[in-house]
Amino acid sequence: MAHLLSLGENQFLLFKLGIGGFAAFVLYRAGHLPLAKRGMRLVLAIYLGLMLMHAAIGFYALGWEAPSTVFAYFASLPHTILALFR
Repeated sequence: MAHLLSLGENQFLLFKLGIGGFAAFVLYRAGHLPLAKRGMRLVLAIYLGLMLMHAAIGFYALGWEAPSTVFAYFASLPHTILALFR
């Protein structure tokens, strides 16, 4: 991935999206097989872990190093979203 990133952001993004798209297509086409259902669970677990890792890196980049700051942000998020609809 570092090599693709050195080629440029567009190539890196296209490759990452291509891998995800190919995996989704294969699992969709083989969705009737039990192995594909287990594979989908595995893929979703991996992506969930990656999203949590991306969020943690994003928090660090924003300077939110203290866990209490992150917890307070997420605790206030539902109230903030509901306030948009009032």
